[in-house]
Amino acid sequence: MHKRIAVIGECMLEMNLDGDCRSYHSEPRLQAGLSFGGDTLNTALYMSRLGASVDYVTALGDDHLSDWMIRQWQAEGIGCDLVKREANATPGLYLIETDSTGERTFHYWRDRAPAKRLLDSAQAATQLFAQLKRFDAIYLSGISLAILSPYGRECLFDFLADFRQGGGQVIFDGNYRPRLWGNETLTRKAYEQMLRLTDIALPTFEDEQMLFHDTDTDAALARLQAWGVDEIVLKLGGDGCLVVQRNRDPRLVPTNKVVPVDTTAAGDSFNAGYLASRLAGDSAEKAAANGHRLASTVIQHRGAVIARSAMPEGTETA
Repeated sequence: MHKRIAVIGECMLEMNLDGDCRSYHSEPRLQAGLSFGGDTLNTALYMSRLGASVDYVTALGDDHLSDWMIRQWQAEGIGCDLVKREANATPGLYLIETDSTGERTFHYWRDRAPAKRLLDSAQAATQLFAQLKRFDAIYLSGISLAILSPYGRECLFDFLADFRQGGGQVIFDGNYRPRLWGNETLTRKAYEQMLRLTDIALPTFEDEQMLFHDTDTDAALARLQAWGVDEIVLKLGGDGCLVVQRNRDPRLVPTNKVVPVDTTAAGDSFNAGYLASRLAGDSAEKAAANGHRLASTVIQHRGAVIARSAMPEGTETA
């Protein structure tokens, strides 16, 4: 696999809480150990395990925790030369609280996270974009867009337009999280701008309904096609996905039926399996099947990142 892909996004430190803070009969305690997580980082990590050449593009602090995160990513084969280090800063943090029924609640401390300021400096943005031109493809998500300032988003949109004109491929996973956005009308505008610059879209139908109020999958696909997206993989949860390429009818690719233990990173890992397969030259249908294969394995384990030994047979390359 010779194509190089740059993944833009945010990864935060992760802590887990045992016990329910809302219960008078439970004393919550932090679980031992510290981890990290982020939608784009999860995709980058699994793509790297599948043999793709991946660089992660984000910003961290100059602290020891940021050092530790980068070492972990490098150990997974992820290129980190484009990770910006900000002086006197630390990464964002989130805490997972799990109640007695297994329902998870996320609490975030990311307002001062360096990744939010990745493109706030015109000079830093120009330098980063010059380096990104060396890649064959760029991948980002709705969260990648949400954390940027309006100025940073517009800079990114301008660059992506030039990147495509130069032959680069743009890949976007909508991953809509309402709490990260303000006005819904402005959010829809930002998504439309992004999707009009997108070659491969990997949306989730539930998210599309939430943001664009699509009545059904046909409406969502028609809208995305009208915006010029050539390749669409509309994820339908346990029902699989619809694959649509220009001038071809939608094809349903069913998922592998398993009993999930933890659905964290289901979409992220599916994206990784799909993109690694497509970058290797596989058909969209085969890539979707490979994406389902990886995702169905990931959701049978707890946490976003499963052990290397748990990767589906024949997929582990490192």
